[in-house]
Amino acid sequence: MTISIDFQRLVPAWREVQAAAPFSHIESEKDYDQMTALLNSLLDVVRDDEKHPLYSLVSVVGDLIETYESTLEPLSEQRFG
Repeated sequence: MTISIDFQRLVPAWREVQAAAPFSHIESEKDYDQMTALLNSLLDVVRDDEKHPLYSLVSVVGDLIETYESTLEPLSEQRFG
C-alpha cells in the first residue's frame, strides 16, 4: 500500500503538535515523566469518550509509555530475580 504524504504541510504541523504538547519518543526517565504527565492531562479531558477528537492521541501516548515500560521490566527482573 502506498500513501501520499505532503511533507510541506507535515513538518510545520508536527512542530505545532510538539509546541502544544511534549510529544516524543521516550528515551529517558525525563521523557517518560513528560509523557506520563501528558497522558494524565489528556485523560483529564478525554476521559473514556471514544468519540473525543483526542482519543487516538491518548492511545498513542499510552502505547509509547507501555513500550518504554516493557523495556524496563527485564532490567528490574535481572536486578531482583
